[in-house]
Amino acid sequence: MPKETAIKSPESHANSLTYDAECQGALTDRLESLLDDAQAAGWDRTKAAAALMYLSAKRLRSSAG
Repeated sequence: MPKETAIKSPESHANSLTYDAECQGALTDRLESLLDDAQAAGWDRTKAAAALMYLSAKRLRSSAG
């Protein structure tokens, strides 16, 4: 398995208007790689993406409480 590349550090402050877009850009390659791995393991790519959305939402709910 190839070594993961480091996720780019933010250049903007967390309250900046560009922070969310910058974060999404930094995570895109890693997300695609994760979905590629899931698909290679036999998982449906769309269902794997939906599972990641669910897990992300669940994490947001648990950290908000």
